[in-house]
This record gives sequence, C-alpha cells and structure tokens, in this order.
Amino acid sequence: MRSLPFKMPSFFSSLKSCFCLQASPPSTPTASLPTHSISQNLHSDLPWNSQLYAEDNASESPSFLRAFEKRHTFLELEDDMALDSGVSYTAFASGPEGKSFVEKQVELPRLSRNDVAVVIICCGVCYTDTVCAAQQEDKVVGHEVIGRVEFKGEGVSNVNIGDIVGLGYIRSTCLQCSFCLSGQENMCPDRKTFADGVGGFANASVWDSRFVYKIPETIEPRYAGPLTCAGAAVFAALYGYNVSPTSTVGVVGIGGLGHLAIKFAKAWGCKVVAISPTRDKECDARSFGAHEFIYTKEPITSRTRMDYILNTVSGDVPWGIIVDLLETNGTLINLGLASKDTMEIPYMPALFKQLKVVGSLVASRHVVKKMFDFAALHQIKPEIEELDMDVMGCSEAFRRVREQQVRYRIVLNVPARLAL
Repeated sequence: MRSLPFKMPSFFSSLKSCFCLQASPPSTPTASLPTHSISQNLHSDLPWNSQLYAEDNASESPSFLRAFEKRHTFLELEDDMALDSGVSYTAFASGPEGKSFVEKQVELPRLSRNDVAVVIICCGVCYTDTVCAAQQEDKVVGHEVIGRVEFKGEGVSNVNIGDIVGLGYIRSTCLQCSFCLSGQENMCPDRKTFADGVGGFANASVWDSRFVYKIPETIEPRYAGPLTCAGAAVFAALYGYNVSPTSTVGVVGIGGLGHLAIKFAKAWGCKVVAISPTRDKECDARSFGAHEFIYTKEPITSRTRMDYILNTVSGDVPWGIIVDLLETNGTLINLGLASKDTMEIPYMPALFKQLKVVGSLVASRHVVKKMFDFAALHQIKPEIEELDMDVMGCSEAFRRVREQQVRYRIVLNVPARLAL
C-alpha cells in the first residue's frame, strides 16, 4: 500500500473512496495524479459567459472556487486499485406512476477505467422520461444531461477534466457486435440506456466516456441539453435517410422534437412544412423556419406534397391525411412514441404511390457529434423553459409535458444548494 499525494477537486474530496485509480509502477515511490483548476475552466472567455455561470454558483458559497485550490487529500491505494464506495449524492426519484418525486441520496457507482464522473449542471425533460418514470417507481430518469467532467478513469482519452459534456439516451453498448462495429451503436441488442442506472435528475453521475460528447464552446449548457436527445433524434432522421437539400420536408407535431426538426430541416436547405392540429402554433412554426403551415383539423387545401414527413408526435396520428400529403416515392419517418401498437396506413395509396414507412431510433455516436457541429455552425438552439431541479420542479415539468403545455422544452437547472 502506498500514499499518493494529489490535489483533488472539492466534489471528489468527498467521493475519494468511489474510484479506481492507477497506482504508480514499482520503480516510482510516489506519483501525482492529474489536477485541474476549476476557476480557470469556468472563467475561460466563452460566448455564453461562463464567468457569470461560475459567479452565480459561487454566490451562496464563497468557498465554491477556493475549495478546489485549498483541499489536499491522501488516498491509500491497494495494489489491485480497488476502492470501497459508500459515498452518496443527491437525486430525484419518481413516485407512484411518475406523478411525483422524492429527493434522496444515491450511492455513486465505482469509476472504472473508461468512466467519467460528471458534475451535472442541467438536464432537459423528454416525454420518454415520463413514460419510464410511470413504468417504474423510484427511478432516477433524465437523458438530456449537461455537466462538467470532474474525474476520469485511466482509459479515457476523448474528454478532459473540466470539459463541458453531454450525456444522452445511450449509456453504453457492447462495442463488439456487428451494429457497434459498423457505427450503429443505437441498434446494439445489449445497449444500456439512461434507465439502466442513475439518470440526469441528480447533481452528479458516472457514465461511460465513450458515450459522452464534448459540447462546442458556442453552445450554452442550458441549450445543449435538449440537443443530446431531441436534436440528435431529428438530425439522425435527416442524416440517416439521406434527405437532400432540395427535398420538401413535412414535420408532424410542433413540440420538443418537432420545433427542432423544423430548425434543422430549414438549415439543411429544405422547404419545410409544419403539420399540426394546433392552430395557435402557426406563428411559432414559421418563426422556427417553416415555409408553410397545414392545420389538420380543417380540410387540406395545400397542393404541396412532401418527399419526407417526420412524425414527431407521441400519440395517434391521422394517417390518411399524412399519406395523402406524401409525394410519390415519399418516406414517412416515425420518431415519436405511439399510443397504440398498430398503424392504420391506407393500403392502396401506399401501394400506388410506392411509399416507405420507416422508423428512426435516437442516434449513434458519430451522428451525435455531427449534430453538435451542425448546430454550432448554424446556431441552432431549442426554445426552452427553465425550472429548478428539485421535487417541485421535477413534478411540475412532468405535469406540463403530459398535458402538452411546454413551449418547447423544459430544462431543469441544478440549484445552488446542490451545486458541486
């Protein structure tokens, strides 16, 4: 057993027993582990003004930044690098039917060689979160997570301590099957999702670094969260089905996914048609980039026919209207969770127009990275409403998502009392 002196960030001074760290070789009696200055990271000159972010989080705790400079710790490491866990952090778990939340302490998982420990800044709220929470009580959901890397395993090379990163729907995959080896990790039969552990409704989490994405400096954390799921999902549909800039693209549903689908398709160069049963969303849809708006509760008078239609609705859809709006050889791409297990697609129009009905499930890693690059280049960001990440905020967010009251994505911010 050896004593290894090193400077450790304040968050991990309390979590020092949770991690698996590499001891120095026998020829070296001691070694210094990687250090970083949180003040240097947070005060870098970024467009979204991270200096104000640091000051906001430090305002109620003057020692927030100084603790990173003053705390020194010695860890006693066994030669097998195994450390006992047992330290907890704060999370918000779902109550019965996902209609309420409970604040609780959750044990931090051990940090393996490919893991990163992330201090969470904020987390977007997706309809999938409400479905998952309703199915299982005491679940910590959330998969539109933005945080700061505070520690990493010895095998991590894609991100560094201090990086602002995003965590999405997929937590890890086998990386060995034919899907993983061909860049389709989202199709891996052994994939682990955010639901297979502690999700983003917490103030810290541990994630496989190979499914962690560095956020471009031009995208503010609160806007980056919804891009990790909603943004990636609609981008993957456009990218995966080779949508051309000369195509006409319809978007069914102007919600969390739909409003971003309009923005991405417009930046793609396409003619964009918003399709909705809600008349009062027309003005918003046009401001997002839609060239045309079709109100489905009145007779359709538009002569526009679409090469692709992205269905982002989490519910039933008037399939007859959608099929009629497709151009010959057109493609219907389903993204939303359906309320029924079957689709009542009119057979003869689908046959004689040679239509294709397909699905698009989240996004693989290289597509997520391309999405962030594209969003940064075209300055695409979601329309958000912000709430505190606490019992009341989580419950209110779920209520508004279920009742379709959100315009257009809710982001939960970790409050100062829980900031690490």
